[in-house]
Amino acid sequence: MIALLLACAPEVPWADGVVVADGAGDGAFGDPDRAANGARGAGCCQGGIDVYSLSPALGRTELVLSFGTPVLDGSGDDLAVFENPFEIADGSGRFMDPVVVSVSADGDAWATFPHEYAAPDPTAWSADPTHWVGFAGVTPVLLNEDEAPADPADRDAAGGDGFDLATLPESPATADVLARGARFVRLVPASLVDDPRTGAAYPADPVSDGPDIDAVYGW
Repeated sequence: MIALLLACAPEVPWADGVVVADGAGDGAFGDPDRAANGARGAGCCQGGIDVYSLSPALGRTELVLSFGTPVLDGSGDDLAVFENPFEIADGSGRFMDPVVVSVSADGDAWATFPHEYAAPDPTAWSADPTHWVGFAGVTPVLLNEDEAPADPADRDAAGGDGFDLATLPESPATADVLARGARFVRLVPASLVDDPRTGAAYPADPVSDGPDIDAVYGW
């Protein structure tokens, strides 16, 4: 099925194939195709609505998307994940739903990008984006394919969070990705991933119900 999906996928700059979307169709923003049709961000200060809600409460524990053309390691970042964080109006920080990002060449063996929660108290939620190092779901989305086109590789113009394949930890899966390119990207809510500092899951904003995925681009 995966091979057929890749053979038929049009060559667009974003991951446009939905491979895994557990719980899709249940509740608001339950259509995973909203995460596979390009970014439609709402800017610095509000979240977009053309998104797929990766909500653990609804059984949505991961989203796996595929690229029609493998993403190869080049100079600097090679892909970007667009979620829908935004600045809190009172200036107290940023509304975020951090995401752990992994890539694969074959859809079976995964390499996870390094990430670290650098808050002084690793057991407590922090709305400071500088504390969420190497996560997606941290930077507001400026790119909007309909209203504000931008180079997805330009973080200042497009927003979103960039990832460099060269930073993946050494492993057989990483070697495969560097040799053949990343064909799949897996997104998992940070609240479902254990922090090595604490042995418990990364904290989540108490008012959050999970990341809202807008798009993933590669170049």
